Amino acid sequence: MKIVVLFAIIILIFSACDNSYKEKELYGAYVPIDYKNTFDTIILKPNGEYNRKIYNKNNKRVLDMNGEWEFKNSNRLKIEGFYLNLDDDLIKFPNSINDTDMSIDTYFETQNSVIKFCVGYHHNGNCYKKIN
Repeated sequence: MKIVVLFAIIILIFSACDNSYKEKELYGAYVPIDYKNTFDTIILKPNGEYNRKIYNKNNKRVLDMNGEWEFKNSNRLKIEGFYLNLDDDLIKFPNSINDTDMSIDTYFETQNSVIKFCVGYHHNGNCYKKIN
């Protein structure tokens, strides 16, 4: 009996962690969580394209680009032609914005009823939350 109860709890935990989305739920604007040196918006559009604008801490727009994104499986996100914004100080290091040829493969998740995705090297690092 204890094994059955333990197995049921494990299934509930894993099913609660399973975030599967319909693609249209993911369309919209995403902004970084807790950035201090930059303000960044990524808008995922229905046609598989995205628009991105990045501003330095003086509110000067330093990047305005378009690229392609792809929704894979039920929660995977792949973005081609991506600048990995790790909240760099773009006033001190303005040339870092030129590196926009990266591909990102990450996943969507819901936290506190908000859809988000992370692109950093560490768990919950460099995350973006959906604002609309």
